[in-house]
Amino acid sequence: MVRRLIKIPPMLSATISMGIASLDGVLFKEIGECPHCGGRPMPYDTKTKNYATLILPSGVHTVSVKVRRFLCKDCGRLLYAEEPFYPDTRVGSAIVDLALNLSRTNSYSHAAAIMEGLGIQMNRSSVRNYALSDLPMTGFSSLYGLPLPNSLISLMGKSFSGTEEETNLVLRASGYPSRYRPPENKAGTAAEFFKRKESNK
Repeated sequence: MVRRLIKIPPMLSATISMGIASLDGVLFKEIGECPHCGGRPMPYDTKTKNYATLILPSGVHTVSVKVRRFLCKDCGRLLYAEEPFYPDTRVGSAIVDLALNLSRTNSYSHAAAIMEGLGIQMNRSSVRNYALSDLPMTGFSSLYGLPLPNSLISLMGKSFSGTEEETNLVLRASGYPSRYRPPENKAGTAAEFFKRKESNK
């Protein structure tokens, strides 16, 4: 099978890479009361998590963010600060959103190839796994003919220094992904969307 050539405007990929790369090392540390008992979380440690793998002219670069962890003073549970990740995922929520939105009208292989053209590394299997999950299908806007998620667009061209205001902006633009819980009827999820897509072929 001949692979289709992916043509991405250099300005688009550079702007996306700039915004994502500027998150490298940023600390997410905000938390409310304990969601389990309403108790008071106390700082425990900081965990480094991979947000994205970028394909840059200089080579492959892993963008990592830091997430503060807490222990609830009352119930003793380990808690994470608000973070830009969906539950049980290994890359940032904006990267997942991109994979899912590109798969709306492309095969999983082609979606992965477009992501590579945009300078973001993700293989076909990962794209497919997200498409079969209960993660949400988010809003998007069309740029250069590509359905780019609003969560990613909010990062484009930005330069983050890690202030509380900036981290809150990232979380708000991403819809506070760590709070996400799929609806019982699966409405609006990737699994529901792509099952419908397959049945309409």
